Amino acid sequence: MFYHFSHRHTACTVNGVVDKVILSRESRSASQVSKESNYNGVFAPTSPVETGALVVAVDSFLVTSLRRSTDQDKNCGMVKVNAKVEVRRYRQEYNKNDNPVGKPEFKIVQSAPGFVELINAKLQQEKPGLLPTTTYLLRVQSSVDVRRPNDKTLQQRDRIIINNRPYQVDVIDDIEYPGLYQVQLSEDIR
Repeated sequence: MFYHFSHRHTACTVNGVVDKVILSRESRSASQVSKESNYNGVFAPTSPVETGALVVAVDSFLVTSLRRSTDQDKNCGMVKVNAKVEVRRYRQEYNKNDNPVGKPEFKIVQSAPGFVELINAKLQQEKPGLLPTTTYLLRVQSSVDVRRPNDKTLQQRDRIIINNRPYQVDVIDDIEYPGLYQVQLSEDIR
């Protein structure tokens, strides 16, 4: 079926590999945010696309779901990237006597594209696992070096910078969207 619609093919890259996709908006969305961010993508059976992949066409997308059609085409649910985020990690330098040297600071670990969603009352009802302090949900590829708050190698929780504002990592979910991290963020007051 994918090959029958060659007039609708759009050139893209899937995690840096050249490919083609048929893009369309998700039509069953109710809210304005969903209408703007949810897309469908149809890829050839031989495409390297998988859940968690970054697809770059006219815009950038994160693949949240994948199912095969009867023709073995890859039908993907995708969310449009709406932010570039920075992951920062707390660092304190020490001398040979284990005395702190200089001021502690949050150093940039990585920049990555992501999908950021503001938490509102409706979303709190739909997702009962959200912490009461969560202000944003962030979806990024699982290859991004963001660490869970209980990671023993961390001195403090990772900080995520969105639009020059700091947020702290409270929870990382790697089950809901395979290949992606869904990160709960709260205001960082450190």
